[in-house]
Amino acid sequence: MNTPQVSFIPLKNAVCSERAVTLDLIIRITPPSPPAMDQPRPSLNLGFVIDRSGSMEGHNKITYARQAVCYAIDQLSPGDHLSVTIFDDQVQTLIPSTLVKDKAQFKRLVQGINPGGCTDLHGGWLQGGIQVSQNLSAELNRIILLSDGLANRGETNPDIIATDVHGLAQRGASTTTLGLGDDYNEDLLEAMARSGDGNYYYVADAEQLPTIFERELQGLAATYGNGVTLTATSQAGVQVLDLLNDFELDNQGRYQLPNLIYGDSIDVVVRLKVPAIKEEQILGTVTLSWLDGERQKQTLMVNLQLPVLTKVEFEALPSNQEVQQQVALMMSARAKKEAMERVDRGDYGGAGQVLQEARAEIVGANLPMSAPEAAALEDLEQKLNQREYKSYRKMASAQNYRRNYQRSAGHSDLRYAFQKGPRLGDITKEKAEAIVNSTDRNLSNSGALSRAIHQAAGPELLQACQDLQGCTVGGAKLTPGFNLRANWVIHTVAPKWKGGNQGEEELLVSCYQNCLQLAVSQSIRSLAFPAIACGAMGFPPEIAARIALETVSNFLLSNMAIGSVAFICADKETLQYYQEAFQRVVAW
Repeated sequence: MNTPQVSFIPLKNAVCSERAVTLDLIIRITPPSPPAMDQPRPSLNLGFVIDRSGSMEGHNKITYARQAVCYAIDQLSPGDHLSVTIFDDQVQTLIPSTLVKDKAQFKRLVQGINPGGCTDLHGGWLQGGIQVSQNLSAELNRIILLSDGLANRGETNPDIIATDVHGLAQRGASTTTLGLGDDYNEDLLEAMARSGDGNYYYVADAEQLPTIFERELQGLAATYGNGVTLTATSQAGVQVLDLLNDFELDNQGRYQLPNLIYGDSIDVVVRLKVPAIKEEQILGTVTLSWLDGERQKQTLMVNLQLPVLTKVEFEALPSNQEVQQQVALMMSARAKKEAMERVDRGDYGGAGQVLQEARAEIVGANLPMSAPEAAALEDLEQKLNQREYKSYRKMASAQNYRRNYQRSAGHSDLRYAFQKGPRLGDITKEKAEAIVNSTDRNLSNSGALSRAIHQAAGPELLQACQDLQGCTVGGAKLTPGFNLRANWVIHTVAPKWKGGNQGEEELLVSCYQNCLQLAVSQSIRSLAFPAIACGAMGFPPEIAARIALETVSNFLLSNMAIGSVAFICADKETLQYYQEAFQRVVAW
């Protein structure tokens, strides 16, 4: 089996021989690529624990919860184990742990779940844990707990509950928690997920539940290793000043990391103090440990070693923008945490000031990620100003959790990367650094969209397009924007829909990928897409929208060179499909 790769990305790719330097560093952990499609996925043993207290009746919460569990049942195999526990002030095992052989009967039982009384969260989790514990021979064992309210029956002490969750995780059964709405205890559910080696989700809208269950199951099935820890030891007088992620320490002083998921990187950001060093040598060692599918401990050790330069040479080295961005985002996350602590003390004015200062700092950094992060901070400040403290606290804690525990090297919140969603508009008036034009192979000015862009840009655009001597279907080429508000126009040639069996979808994916890669090569930080291939090319808008949002999402989750992407639709019907696709990709 291939092992993870551990690589180092320093702010400057050297140390100095004449003076001490403070060096920020990304430790990137990259699990292997996913196994071949014909390889069987790990066996699953899942225990769903569903809050059925009275508050679940509002806003169709219980309806979407039932849909989400039924969706999960449909994804399981006959060799998987399933249990369903429901709780209010009473705990009931609706489906005892069993092999998934009668999906129809299981779904009928789930569809019969109705709201009841109060919330014995710990009792529900405990019974779910008992059910999962009966079959720990499965390769992956997990409790998935959904609640929308405060634990007000049975055990309510967060420390005791988190300790119980950690104990079960040590035996091999992890816990994922989903907090629905604005009335649950986010500190408790996040602590349970951290202690339980699982995931924590803030679900603002019950409609997101089925999609979030889908993502949770996909991630669980793609797990390469769990029980992941990291230790960083220094040598040669190097000091580890700070680890900027908000990771917890285990009882052996090791940092507890998220599970390793095939193909998804984890970035750990550290700050080192490196003394003047005369010759190249090992500066430190990173030790990564994890449990494989057979719960056998695996360990990987990697040494950090960098070239040694003179002061003049060192200062002339460029700084790595990726490291700058990760550090800036981690510091912003710390500001959000400080603001939360001030809110808890009733210091609302101080909390607002912290957010304002963090926003000014991130804007002043002038990085590609400055715009989406500033928008996130502005939303938090708005929640504070409107005195929506419950909503504010959950948004802030969720943003922090995603930034610190994300399993990718890119954006942690696609809602802000996509400027809060597709919208109606005139793409020729967009403020983005680049807009995308859907055109023909000759890069002509025919077609409604292309004609409008050429008219706004002026006659120079047509001459620039003619100089490019055409473009292949699925390809992309770049010209200046001339009289447009955008500095650049990226021209792409969309495929014509021919029924869906002649590679049209793959070609449309290429359109988006090539536009994005061209934008990165030109250091373009923001761009706006139209609804490519809809209209004259005949693509069904629901398929075009899905391809657009999924392709761009996959790019943004692994890349921070582009800060924001807008989708501009020309009519309400197309917009509806794009908004539906948007809701699916941002349901994290």
